[in-house]
Amino acid sequence: MSLLKWGMINQLWRLLRAEVALHKHNKVNRQGVVSANAQHYHVIENVLPHHIYEGLLDAVSELHAQAVRENSHWRKGMAIGGHELNSSTVKPWLEYFSGDEFIQRLRMATGIETLALVPAVDTNRLSLLFYDAPKGTEEIGDGTDWHMDGNIYLGARWAGILTLIEDTLDTTSKLELQPFGDVAQIPKRNLRNSLVLFQGDHVLHRVRPLISDERRVVMSLLFSDWPIRTRNPWLRRYQSDVNRAFYGNPQA
Repeated sequence: MSLLKWGMINQLWRLLRAEVALHKHNKVNRQGVVSANAQHYHVIENVLPHHIYEGLLDAVSELHAQAVRENSHWRKGMAIGGHELNSSTVKPWLEYFSGDEFIQRLRMATGIETLALVPAVDTNRLSLLFYDAPKGTEEIGDGTDWHMDGNIYLGARWAGILTLIEDTLDTTSKLELQPFGDVAQIPKRNLRNSLVLFQGDHVLHRVRPLISDERRVVMSLLFSDWPIRTRNPWLRRYQSDVNRAFYGNPQA
């Protein structure tokens, strides 16, 4: 057998094993069956150059009016998906996220040499989330308590939360993680322009409710060390339902 054919067989076997493992993982992670090796998280401060961070801030007010508000069991809040962001005024600032400087900094901080953004076709690659209460209502927070995410990538899935605005009365971030079953609170000091990286399909997490006049705006980023999307139609359909609820767009 030639080396080329042997390499193709090995790659196919790797893909099949990864598909089976991913399917099993998505069935059991909500029951608390997760990897002890996936409980670590990273906080990377001042992750963006100042001019890019300020450019994103300037665009937030305008984009707020374009966000999709959802009020369902999936989520209560406002969001703009990646496809919509790429056709908005924020587009010039998004190129930095796929550049070598940004990605290399994340790889150095995590020690993951193959860490990369997921493909641009996935609207979760870069999205914008708003947390505030509409005037005249009591709707606050995102309506989601402790939970884990699903995963449609064959590699390890890393969620990134980049804080743009966190105008709250708390001394810690509204984002809470539960690595190893213990609640980890992130100090609010230096939180702006900081990226929190964690494996959201292995680590319980939530956003604590906001009270009136509090405001939180974050960019959500999605990474993987092997960003190959599953061919499993059930997992892809589930992700489409989530995307429709968050962004009004089922594309995944």
